[in-house]
This record gives sequence, structure tokens and C-alpha cells, in this order.
Amino acid sequence: MTLWPLRNRLHVYVLPDDDLRSEMGKRQRILKEFDYCSIQPAEYLHATVQQFAVSTEDTTAEQTAAFMDALKLLAATTAPFSIQLAAPKAEDWALGARGTTTPEWKALVEGVRTAAARTINSGTPMPEAPNRPHISLGYGLADGSSEDIQRASDDVTTNGLPPLKIKEMHFLAVHQNIERGTYTWNATSPVTLAGPPTRITDEPSPAQR
Repeated sequence: MTLWPLRNRLHVYVLPDDDLRSEMGKRQRILKEFDYCSIQPAEYLHATVQQFAVSTEDTTAEQTAAFMDALKLLAATTAPFSIQLAAPKAEDWALGARGTTTPEWKALVEGVRTAAARTINSGTPMPEAPNRPHISLGYGLADGSSEDIQRASDDVTTNGLPPLKIKEMHFLAVHQNIERGTYTWNATSPVTLAGPPTRITDEPSPAQR
């Protein structure tokens, strides 16, 4: 876990539903055997849409309100969608489940980044976007074998993970506890995705007619 330079760092997350959180919990149990990896509390499991370079202390009420207005506009044109997650993979810094970067996910990330660049993150270089959607089950606290964690994770006999259903996004200030290896928050500002569903048709486009 890399120490942040900021407290109350602002983020936009999407949160798993109860079914996905329950299945994640079954896989988190193996981490109790490894004192060099934390267990992210189930109620704080998340997928990062975007991390920002600012905290609550760095932004004005006007900037925050403008960002929320921009998120609501983005949500109004974004239909709910789902992302399938692969089995958890252990890496040097975490055990997590990755998804595929779909066009819908890419558009959501780009929309959030654009909104932030014009409001809360204006004038400050923004951190890179996540390379793909993922949910971390636990984070590295000290040196240890990721191979041992991977073997233990692979031995879990259970169904495949349910999809990450993205129906809303949450704007929130995140608290990093470097000793416990956790990320938590006090409250979120949820924004529901309300765009029309994508229509699939076999009819040719006007340009093809």
C-alpha cells in the first residue's frame, strides 16, 4: 500500500451489490492466513472510477457543487451496465478481481475525468485513470509471497463471481489507514445512472442505406 500525500482524498467509486459483496467475502477469508495482506472491510469494497489530486480541504463549495452538477448530467445520459469480473489475482500490492475495459466503462471514466478537470481538479494534474475496472479484496502490508496467496485463492471452491452491476456512482472522500491497510469513508454522494438502454438493431444506419 502506497502512502497518500493527502487526507480525505476525493474519488468517484462504484460499489458492488449484495450478491457480489457476498461472493467477494468468501474469497477474502483466505487472507486471514497472511499477516502481510490486509482484508478490505466488506462494506467498503469498491471499484475506482477515478482518483483525484485534491482533498475536501482543497476544494470550495462552489467547485464541489459544479462537479456534482456535471456528474448528474453525465449520469442522465449513461445507461446502467455490467462488467464481468475474472477470478481474483494476487499481485505485489493487492489481491483483486479485474474486469474488462468495456466501451461503457471507458466512457464513464472519461466523462468523470472531464467533469473533474473543469471543476474540482482544475489547475492540478490529475492522476491517471485506472487501467481497468477492478475490486481489491486486500492490500499488501509487508513483504510476502503473492504466489502463496494466489494458490490459496485458487483453492476456494465456489461459483464464479457475479458481474459488477454499475447502476450509480459515488463521489466521496476516502480515508487511508496505512497501518490496517484499508480504505474507508464516512458518507457518499450517490448519482444514479439514468440514461436510455443501448438499443441493438439489425437495421442499417442512414449512412449504409
